[in-house]
Amino acid sequence: MLMQFGLPGGRGDLDGTAGTSAVELARISESLGYDSLWFTDGHLDSVGSRRVSARPAPIPLATAVAAVTRSISLGFTALHLPLHDPIRLAADLATLDRLSGGRVILGVGWPLATYAQAYRGDGDATPDAPDADDLPEALDTIVGYWRGRTRTVGGAHYRVGPTPAQHPHPPIEVAARTDESVVWAASRGYALLLSAVATTASVAASVRLYTSHGGQAADVRVERFCLVAESDGAAAERATPIVVRLTRRLAALGGDEHGHQTVGTSDLDPGRFQNDTAIIGGPATVARQVALLRDELGIRRVNLRPSFSGTASLALQQSTVRMFAGKVRPLLAVPTIHRVSR
Repeated sequence: MLMQFGLPGGRGDLDGTAGTSAVELARISESLGYDSLWFTDGHLDSVGSRRVSARPAPIPLATAVAAVTRSISLGFTALHLPLHDPIRLAADLATLDRLSGGRVILGVGWPLATYAQAYRGDGDATPDAPDADDLPEALDTIVGYWRGRTRTVGGAHYRVGPTPAQHPHPPIEVAARTDESVVWAASRGYALLLSAVATTASVAASVRLYTSHGGQAADVRVERFCLVAESDGAAAERATPIVVRLTRRLAALGGDEHGHQTVGTSDLDPGRFQNDTAIIGGPATVARQVALLRDELGIRRVNLRPSFSGTASLALQQSTVRMFAGKVRPLLAVPTIHRVSR
């Protein structure tokens, strides 16, 4: 199985702040041979934060991208299912799957309880705030509708439509943030989606746990912040201030990204983050780091995060995307790439 590489599909990464729209970037990504584009759920940013994402709704944005692309997959990282109306969400995703010719990947995840409360209420605990642990039930409901489950109201039976183009439903990937959720994903036969802020050791531990409970390493997708430059020195010079900004922000948020608890502050030391968690360097070094994920952990799916959550310039993001496609990916065809020195 060849390695597959995905990119962010909307604002927050490779956005349109420099006059290049997400639709145009989707065309470029497909032409460069990237496998998938990923759209993030969640519209809440802390007031007073320097970062104002103005993040668009993911399904309409993915629908616009589907209209101008032919083969690239459309993934979601990760929809907070308990925060959505299940009938509307099942219908919207099925419609997108049909319009795109069966290209949807459904990524789901557990939002933090505080995020869920803010989404539905006023930030305080409210009776109608969804339980963050309701994901299995919400996912079962949506999959059930796609499989033909009916709803009974006043003695009348209703079927939710349409159904997806993919049978029996689009692939499902779980953004797991606890050991229990990794085991649950494996037990249900769902793929695993690991965060860009997870350390290499954490990724390895999750892969071992997932495979020990019946999952396949090839079904694990790993996000990785990535910066490619002409040399290791140039990449490190450009990355250092970016990583410092990103890790400071994540530490201030308690390791929280997009409503998910991700890592502890001890994992956010800038030096450690730059040299271990992110993938940064010249083409040979970046290829070696990706090959290690493949050869040592069996990972075949990597989502690149070239914006470092909005802290890298658009020009630098675009350079990374093009250099990875043109100079890194060809090196990954060499079986001994893991022996290239840094």
